[in-house]
Amino acid sequence: MALILVRHTRVDLPAGTCYGHADVPLLQPHDPPFDGVGQRLRTLLARIGVDARVGAVVCSPLSRARLLAQHLAADHGQTVAVDPRWMELHFGAWEGRRWDDIPRVESDPWAADTHHRAPPGGETQNALIARVQAALAALHAPASQPGQAVLVVAHAGPLRVALGAAQGWVASADPQQAPVSLDFGGLTWLDPQPGGGWALRALNA
Repeated sequence: MALILVRHTRVDLPAGTCYGHADVPLLQPHDPPFDGVGQRLRTLLARIGVDARVGAVVCSPLSRARLLAQHLAADHGQTVAVDPRWMELHFGAWEGRRWDDIPRVESDPWAADTHHRAPPGGETQNALIARVQAALAALHAPASQPGQAVLVVAHAGPLRVALGAAQGWVASADPQQAPVSLDFGGLTWLDPQPGGGWALRALNA
């Protein structure tokens, strides 16, 4: 019936910090509040259908996604399935550094071709795309069940890959090159289509 993608809430890091696989803390109090995300989820479920319910909750193992997933799952009587394929891009040696402090001789070639170049010790955008596409394909059948919505709580990078799959564009690892912005705590509704495809029904709901 539906796949609902949820981005985690804001993190407690200085602006301009590079983070991906690093398990960084959430801003306290949560911004937006977990209860507010839960209310918007209930509103979106009502839009999806009168019989729509959360039938499964999947999340990245990183705590900034897992904590919100656990909160939302508890609201709907579900447990959380952790899937590392929904983790953010691995930025390797750049993790935790300010983007402005990363030498341009390293970051410029990467920004010019994020799909084939990786940060030192990190991964390419193509590697991220491959693992997210596999995770997304595994959710098509359960998300197609009548009355069932599958919830995925993750990060901007992998969620943009999923959104790109629905809209026919390929996500870049550079946020400045992204065709859409995903709000912290925002919900995106994808509708499973015959043949394994997806259709975008709501963005940042």
